[in-house]
Amino acid sequence: MLLAFGVLGDQAHDERDPLRAVQVAQTNYTGAVSAGLVAARALQTQGHGTLVVLSSIAAERARRVDFIYGSSKAGLDTFAQGLGDALYGTGVHVMVVRPGFVVTRTTAALPRAPFATTPEAVATAVELGLRRRSETVWVPGFLRLVMAVLRHAPRTVFRRLPL
Repeated sequence: MLLAFGVLGDQAHDERDPLRAVQVAQTNYTGAVSAGLVAARALQTQGHGTLVVLSSIAAERARRVDFIYGSSKAGLDTFAQGLGDALYGTGVHVMVVRPGFVVTRTTAALPRAPFATTPEAVATAVELGLRRRSETVWVPGFLRLVMAVLRHAPRTVFRRLPL
């Protein structure tokens, strides 16, 4: 099963309108928790399967430009990891996919973020991750190393990076 939904929102507008910020959080986190639990129950009932959860590199470290989106994806990411741990040994596997900025028709007008990728690259990485029974998949793969460094960068340094 594939859990792939969410909204980016508009950071500047969402900061000024808490109800819009809540809508982003409800879609990206609360909605995903609800759907994820239903999907997990169905997979447990059949006794096997994989739940692929599309998260984001934004879940790893909050950035000024998208901290509402990033924090909601961080919640989703942590939920999916915990769900995977809860399902360990049941025959059900959870795989978290953390793509960088994905260029689609919807995002084509937005400024390109560093490490942009394509839907095709995400699909290929998901397929490989399923074959390997990976728990976490980064797209592109080198983001794992980049984010390992950024995750540990002091906030005073991180704030000055052009991300």
